Amino acid sequence: MAGRLKIVWSDKAKEDLARIYDFILLKWSLKEAEQFLSLVKDFEDTVSNYPKTFKKSQVFPEARLGFVHRSTTAVYAIREGYIIILTLFDNRENEDFRV
Repeated sequence: MAGRLKIVWSDKAKEDLARIYDFILLKWSLKEAEQFLSLVKDFEDTVSNYPKTFKKSQVFPEARLGFVHRSTTAVYAIREGYIIILTLFDNRENEDFRV
């Protein structure tokens, strides 16, 4: 795969992103919520340019687990010509995708 791949967000991942953003906004501040979105953008850039950077999930081999923040992981899959972000989860509470 040469060049940047397009990033597509599943409906579930969009909901997760909104939920996490709202939680940060409620718990902390707009500054921290916007910093989180900046980390998400950095993650998108990394995955778009280097899709195989992050490890494969042992539970779902077609998916990869990408570090967004110390408490947030993105689950994504590489498709023909694009990356789909399937979900985001809090590392402190969700064990479904852990390796």
